[in-house]
Order: sequence, then C-alpha cells, then structure tokens
Amino acid sequence: MKLVDGLSYRDWQKRNTEAFSKLDCSQGKKLRSKGYRNIGWDNVQKSWSLLQSSFQELSLFEHKLRKGDLTGAINHSILEAEQAQEIASEALESITENYNNVKEIADQALAKYQLL
Repeated sequence: MKLVDGLSYRDWQKRNTEAFSKLDCSQGKKLRSKGYRNIGWDNVQKSWSLLQSSFQELSLFEHKLRKGDLTGAINHSILEAEQAQEIASEALESITENYNNVKEIADQALAKYQLL
C-alpha cells in the first residue's frame, strides 16, 4: 500500500471529508469551484492543500462571530491584544538593551581614540 506523508489514500480521503464537512455551504461551493475533488491521488492531495488554505483564511475571531459567540470573540480579541502588548514590551526591552550595548562600545572607542 502506498503511503504519502504517513497516510494511505483512504486516510487522506477521510481527513479531507472530515475537514470539508466542517465548512459551511458557501465555503464548500467556493472550494469546489477552486477544484476540490476527493477522488484520485492527485485530486485528494490538491484538495487537502485547498482545505488548509481555506481554514487559514478564517480566523478564530471570525469563526466565533459566525457561531454567534460574541463574548468569545471579544475575549479572543482582548487576549490577542494582551499578547501583542507583551511581545512589543519584550521587543522594546531587547532594543533598549542592544542600544545600551552599542552605546557602551561606542563610548569606549571614543575614549580610546582621539577625535581629529
């Protein structure tokens, strides 16, 4: 039996079918128009990449909104904002530390050599 990425043909089909069934009707039609077809090795593999790109287009925030979970969507947005703020703070600390290191090296070089 031929395996691709550790999955048999039937496993690929099953995975595609499960993922496809989670899409709403309009997304399914859109995917079919792009070439989704779950029969034949080449089609099954192409369909998996189409499914992956389809799921990447839909953010968790959008998913929660579509499901009517406004509280979940707001909480997710707040969490993302807090994470972004934390990353920005860490980046600022790193930049400040690098600046201080470069300034110290420059001051040492200026102290060692006379200005012309």
